[in-house]
Amino acid sequence: MNLAPNARQKLQQSSILVVEDNELNQLVVKEILEYAGATVTIAEHGKEALRILDQTVFNCILMDIQMPVMDGLEATQRIRADERWINLPIIALTANADEYHRKLCQQAGMNDFLAKPINPDLLINTLLKWL
Repeated sequence: MNLAPNARQKLQQSSILVVEDNELNQLVVKEILEYAGATVTIAEHGKEALRILDQTVFNCILMDIQMPVMDGLEATQRIRADERWINLPIIALTANADEYHRKLCQQAGMNDFLAKPINPDLLINTLLKWL
């Protein structure tokens, strides 16, 4: 992963909430983002993400779709229902990379969509588009 200086600067000023229940995926995404200079907070499900959002300001959310307790679609709908977070970029992270799931994410209020397994360059480029 080769970052342009302005990309690294933008990421170094960013705080990203990663909502993901799989520990390996948490680790991979966190390592990529921290290598790029971002500050990362992990939530294991949507309900935890909402609790963390009440306490901390983020520049972007990376949201898994299928999680226990509260899935990413419901969490996104609840985030979008709160005026504080109406413009907060939410990017889906999902293994369900078909058009049906892409539309579900869009309808829930997500801004973009990334398929797993994570492509580091695509992840960073997508983040830079929304930051």
